[in-house]
Amino acid sequence: MANEETTRLSEEMSGLKAEFAKIAETVGDFISQHGKDAAARIQDTAEEGWHQAKKKIDCVNTKIHEEPVTAAAIALGIGILLGLIFGRRR
Repeated sequence: MANEETTRLSEEMSGLKAEFAKIAETVGDFISQHGKDAAARIQDTAEEGWHQAKKKIDCVNTKIHEEPVTAAAIALGIGILLGLIFGRRR
């Protein structure tokens, strides 16, 4: 009687092990797929951000070459403003 119980429990444990292995595989596949999707979305977003930043930099460079005096005056103004802001912190 005890031997039959032990055998039955052992079989149930083996069945549970197999079920847990299937669940772990399913969860692993799910995480893997969603991780790949998230990585692809992040890469797409980063590439789009890079292209937008590059466009802005090109636009600024064009403006600097078209109007160098204005660009120098703006840079001077920003420098003075930053100097005043950070100079007062001492």
